[in-house]
Amino acid sequence: MKDQTERLTHPERSCLQSVARGQLPSPAKPDGNDQESPESHLASARRKLMASTTIEAVARAMKMGLID
Repeated sequence: MKDQTERLTHPERSCLQSVARGQLPSPAKPDGNDQESPESHLASARRKLMASTTIEAVARAMKMGLID
C-alpha cells in the first residue's frame, strides 16, 4: 500500500486534511490550473488508499502519517 499512498497528490492530501478537520474541501481557485473537483480528489484518494469511504481514507492517511 505504501507505493499507492506515495502517489497522493497535493490536492488529494489537502482534501483529506480538510475532512479530517471537519471542514468541507474547498473548490480550486479559478486562477489555479486544477480543474478537478474536491469530490474527484477524494474519490481518487479513496481508490489509492484502497478505502471504501472517505472516512476510512482519512483514517488510513492519518495512520500512515500522510495528514495530521
